[in-house]
Amino acid sequence: MDKESNKLRQNGEIERNKNEDRQTKENTAIEGGWGYVVCFGMMITFIAGIGHINSFGLIYNDFMNDTHSTAKSLTTAHGVFGMMLAIGGIILSIMSKIFSLKIGGFIGASIFCLGSFLTIFITNVNQLPYTFGVLQGIGFGIMVPVSYSTLNFYFSRKRTTVMSICKTIQGFVLMWYPQLIKKIIVHYGFRGTLLVISAISLHTFPGMAVMNKKYAKIRNMTANDEDVESRRNVEENIDLLDQNGNTQETNDNHRGIKKARSIMEHIFCLKVLKDPVYVNICLGQSFANFSDLTFFILQPMLLFQYGYDQSEVAACISIGAGADVAGRGALALISSIVSIETRAIFYMATLFTLVMRIVMFQVRQFVWVSTVTAALGLLRAWLHVTSPLVISNHVPLQDFPGAYALYMLAAGLINVTLSPVIGQLKDMYQDYIPAFYALSACCLPCLVFWPIEYLWKKKNI
Repeated sequence: MDKESNKLRQNGEIERNKNEDRQTKENTAIEGGWGYVVCFGMMITFIAGIGHINSFGLIYNDFMNDTHSTAKSLTTAHGVFGMMLAIGGIILSIMSKIFSLKIGGFIGASIFCLGSFLTIFITNVNQLPYTFGVLQGIGFGIMVPVSYSTLNFYFSRKRTTVMSICKTIQGFVLMWYPQLIKKIIVHYGFRGTLLVISAISLHTFPGMAVMNKKYAKIRNMTANDEDVESRRNVEENIDLLDQNGNTQETNDNHRGIKKARSIMEHIFCLKVLKDPVYVNICLGQSFANFSDLTFFILQPMLLFQYGYDQSEVAACISIGAGADVAGRGALALISSIVSIETRAIFYMATLFTLVMRIVMFQVRQFVWVSTVTAALGLLRAWLHVTSPLVISNHVPLQDFPGAYALYMLAAGLINVTLSPVIGQLKDMYQDYIPAFYALSACCLPCLVFWPIEYLWKKKNI
């Protein structure tokens, strides 16, 4: 019986290899078509979902002063948001085995909009970790991999160019967000502003509605269906042979453990953790992106500490957003002309970001602060555009959702761990400068360990 089982397993491996070779030849991106509609849906989702995050300082500054809330409460909310992004990605990875990505996207949009609506009724910043952090974090964490996975399905060769164009258009819209928020606050007050933001979040539903793969090549779907069916048949036959040939309880437990492990590896794509390069990419990006996101969230608070008024703060944020647009447009143009190495761009952007932040802490005049903010905005564009592409270019297409979910989990753990520390530094010193130096130091894992990996790989070649 064991010989028969081993033979069937060998046949199963041969069948898998044949199917993988067939998919490699057939399952190629169509480079356009419905993919352009997917791009539009992705832009709507990101604008409606996180367009207001860089204006948190404008929205909540007076509310924090009135309720005597601490900076730790605000950074904790964003730390929880980052963690829940990862949880949302894992939830989608599980749901994608049962539902289509579009259905998962609708579920994420529903959770996100619920959190946005409940935020209207908060009485202090301490409640933000639940409404913004948990609900909106999970909802957006589900929608992000839905968007990226569907986009990757339609584009391969043009992926960097298309992503850059999408982010450029998205950034152009978000450039005006601080000015819009400032006017809404003046006319409708704090609660009215949150109501308008909640209404805007409803646009995530049409954004998710276009996340459809059915317009791609039909033969690819047939190949995938045949592959899934053949694997299912092989696994069922193996299970039957094992059940007939092994009746002892210890063997049953051993088989159950192996099956559970197989399910975990299939859902979460744990095999990528065996790749040290992926682990290094994941950790470096997690620290760098945490530093970038938290920096721009707290920057309005720093500018208020510098003595700027609301108009100057809004203008500075808009300048950074405008430079962000310019950076995305420049990257789209460059990538359409020459082939670029996305990981190298991410590394250089992180390096110059650290340098420009240190410069910013030494100046106080509006003209210099706005100039440095513009430089940081341009560099931020290159970080954001290349971040998902660094992972998608390193792992196989079919492993991307699970690999990206694991990256989001790592980023979430770093966010939820370090965000309260950053807020505590401000509360301890009653000054934002020490907190911003700590944020800048979070760029070092990427700047130090990526070159070490490069030298190690070069030595072993």
